[in-house]
Amino acid sequence: MSPKKFLFITHITPKAKRSALREGLLALMDESLKAQTYTEWKALRIGEEERTDGPIQTVDAASAESLRAVYLRPDVKAMIDWADYMVKLDDDDIILPHTLEIASKLEFDLYADRFHTFHDLTTGRTTQQMRLWIAATCIHKKEHAITLNRGEGVADNFINSLFYGEHGRDWIAYYAKRNIRFAHPTTPVYMRVLSPSSKSSGAVVFPAHSPADVDMQAYELYVRGFGSWNTYPLRNFASYLPKLQKIWCAFSQRGLERVPCASIVLRVKEIVRYFIYRLTNH
Repeated sequence: MSPKKFLFITHITPKAKRSALREGLLALMDESLKAQTYTEWKALRIGEEERTDGPIQTVDAASAESLRAVYLRPDVKAMIDWADYMVKLDDDDIILPHTLEIASKLEFDLYADRFHTFHDLTTGRTTQQMRLWIAATCIHKKEHAITLNRGEGVADNFINSLFYGEHGRDWIAYYAKRNIRFAHPTTPVYMRVLSPSSKSSGAVVFPAHSPADVDMQAYELYVRGFGSWNTYPLRNFASYLPKLQKIWCAFSQRGLERVPCASIVLRVKEIVRYFIYRLTNH
């Protein structure tokens, strides 16, 4: 049986909207791709230039008339034809090194995280929360990814596919009766990196180039929405911690921030829920 082939697709933040912090996170995302222990993968980066870096191909979408036109390019269509599975990855997140190796040994329609994993750049803390929705970063079997979203048959253009559907609504409905395999919480599919560099999380000037461009009180409230920040065991992530800290310290010109306070009740509830899941999902 031939090895399973995986294609990552990432939309790159335009250069005019990228701060040094976002540049650092983008470089770390690329590093995490290249650190994969499984080698049958390619990555399509939709950006503002034409460049090839080994299995990573960047295409210029800025000069195209539309994203639809990008997906009509012969080289882009060939990448999709090549793949067996497809993965959406944001340009500030980290795919963990054994994700594809683990996925290559499983049979599934969708491989995703039930316990979603978050790293707060400002405090250097990492946590997990059980979420009932499907995170945007997950692995689709291609026959499903290319399906017409909210319809039947193959999409006439990939931009109309399930892959580009709404992950909290369209994907949940579509995969409800299909084979979803959830990653073990110690080896999640990916790490979502939280930072105050986006408008939704506290940036008052965009792109944010320094703490003066950020409402840190608003960001702290945003971070509180991700739970108590209990720490759970993760495999193969420790090497990224000093690199993430370096990115934050270069941006802030100071050390890590304090960890948000959380009630004892919330902390205990999350710990109990986590270990119940661990015990019942081997």
